[in-house]
Amino acid sequence: MTTIDLGEIGSTPDPKIGAEFSHHLLRRAGVALALLLCLFGAAGSTRGGVPAIHPLWSVPSAEGDGTTIGTDTVYLQRTTAGRARLTAYDLATGAVRWETALDGTLGYTQLAEQAGLLLLPVDPEMADGRENERYGTYSQATTAIDIRTGAVRWTAPGEPMLVEGRTALMVDYVGDGTSYDRLRLIGLGPGGPRAIWSRDTRGVDSVAFALDGTRIEKAILMGRDGLTQVLRFADGALLAQAHLRWDPLDAQTGEYNNVAAAGDYLVVNRAREDQAELTVYRLDTLAEAWRITGTDRGYAFPCGTGICFNDGDNLTAYDSATGRMRWTRPGVGTWAAGPDRVVVELSAEGQMLIDAETGLPVGESGPGETVWTTDPGRFLLVLRATHEPPGSTAITRWDLATGRRDLLGAVGGLMVNRCQSIAHYLGCSQDQEFTVTAVG
Repeated sequence: MTTIDLGEIGSTPDPKIGAEFSHHLLRRAGVALALLLCLFGAAGSTRGGVPAIHPLWSVPSAEGDGTTIGTDTVYLQRTTAGRARLTAYDLATGAVRWETALDGTLGYTQLAEQAGLLLLPVDPEMADGRENERYGTYSQATTAIDIRTGAVRWTAPGEPMLVEGRTALMVDYVGDGTSYDRLRLIGLGPGGPRAIWSRDTRGVDSVAFALDGTRIEKAILMGRDGLTQVLRFADGALLAQAHLRWDPLDAQTGEYNNVAAAGDYLVVNRAREDQAELTVYRLDTLAEAWRITGTDRGYAFPCGTGICFNDGDNLTAYDSATGRMRWTRPGVGTWAAGPDRVVVELSAEGQMLIDAETGLPVGESGPGETVWTTDPGRFLLVLRATHEPPGSTAITRWDLATGRRDLLGAVGGLMVNRCQSIAHYLGCSQDQEFTVTAVG
């Protein structure tokens, strides 16, 4: 079991640990990750002369536009003079499938493909975080769009926190948007939302989700007073409850908490001003299993069957049940790239793939940055600046099983943090264009 940690509302981790690949932080802030790339220049070739990089199509796109990429469709949202326009493009050809207009502005779009819907938070506002220093955008209502036709199906209260199959977990905020008021799981359908469960969440500081494989199994609610509740995601039943060690967010000193899980255990990392404390609890009872104090500040995340902790200089893996140190190695900016792989950033060598169970390298290290993807599958794409010709970007396919790197070709200069890959497509925006390229 692993955990998705949505963290504290509007919280910002220490800059030293900001390299963690964490797309859910962007979602919590209500800002769509724009996908950015200007694809031109020489195309590379694989063995046998088959083109490995092939630009497909592009459309005009402004800096503030939002983009959502599905299995076979790109949804581009634009806002002009207080009116939003949503256009669906065929991912492979760029042909327009439909276009629809909505009054007002839109927040971060979430795709519910199994339900055939796009969930659009409407008229997002900035949270008033002057008292508790929690900032970000929030919406009090969501409109559902049919992904086949663009027709508006329904509008309902709340904002989607996440989508799971044919359900969505909705959050209602208090008036100023700085804290949760209620969580509701709804069933998604064209005729309207169906209530499954609802729970009062006033006082909840952080929400995390434990997965069984790829399926969300449990929701973990952490209160400002340390009251922690473990709910069964499917029906909202309370499975465990206890008061755990938890300190409120302090933006002045940079203190924060983060939550991770591995197997049947939950780890709470309390990052204080100068050091951190890791406390691990059984997820079924919330009884304390072990604790480590006095470590350098950092963040914890599940890796393999254990828990990894990165302090900004080193990555250490612990046994989830006992706290026994399994291995440690230098590296910063680490993140899990699958159930048994960890990407480590080495200061002089670039990125390296690590076996999560043994800590041993998988393949050779290499320069570049990985492209964000919601489903890594067997490969990641790596982008790096070229020396010759200057100003171009090389695209490499990184095999997660073997660590092998295959250079696919080069394109014009781009910003990696504005790109997304899905299957054999790379979508990005740059210089007022959104472009899709076939890769590999």
